[in-house]
Amino acid sequence: IKTNNDLSLINAKIQLRINSIENLTEPIKVLELFGGEGILWNEVKKITGKEILVLGIDKNKYKRVQLQGNNLKFIDSLNLNEFHVIDADAWGSPFYQVDKIFSQNYKGIVHCTFIQTMLGQLSKEMLLRLGYTENMLSKVKTLFNKDGIKKFKNYLAQNGVEEIFIVSNKNKNYLYFNLHN
Repeated sequence: IKTNNDLSLINAKIQLRINSIENLTEPIKVLELFGGEGILWNEVKKITGKEILVLGIDKNKYKRVQLQGNNLKFIDSLNLNEFHVIDADAWGSPFYQVDKIFSQNYKGIVHCTFIQTMLGQLSKEMLLRLGYTENMLSKVKTLFNKDGIKKFKNYLAQNGVEEIFIVSNKNKNYLYFNLHN
C-alpha cells in the first residue's frame, strides 16, 4: 500500500541525505528500498548537482525504472557493497531491512526512517536480540513496545554503529549512520 511522504519533515530528510553524501566521490550509487516516486533523491540531485544513480525498489509500480516487488527478497540477490548509500525510508520500522544489510557486512551509508505509533508493536526478533526472552515477551506484550527508537538505537549499537545522525519529531525518526570499512 502506497504511503505518502510526511511533508512536515521532508526538508530535514533531504538535508540528512545531502549531509551523508558530501564527501562521496561521484557517481554516487544509491539503493532505495522503499523507492516510491523517488522524490527525496530527485531533490538531493537538484540541490547538490551531483551525479547520483538511484536503483529504486517498491512493491507498487511507478513511472520510473525500478525493481518491483518485496525489497527483502531483492536484498538477498544484490551485492549491497556496490552501493554507496542504502536508503530504508519505510513507514514503520526498517528492522528486517537493516538486519539483512548487517548480515551482508555492508560498508557504506544507511538511511532509515523509524516510526512507531502509540501502540506500535516492535519486532519480536529485534527484542530477542536485545536480550528479552520468549517468556518475557509472552507475558505482557505492550510493556516491551515502549521507547521503540531507543531500542532500535541499541540494536544498531549491538551491530557496530557508533554514531547516528538523527532528526526526530515525536514518534517519527529520520536517521543515517555510516558502516565504515
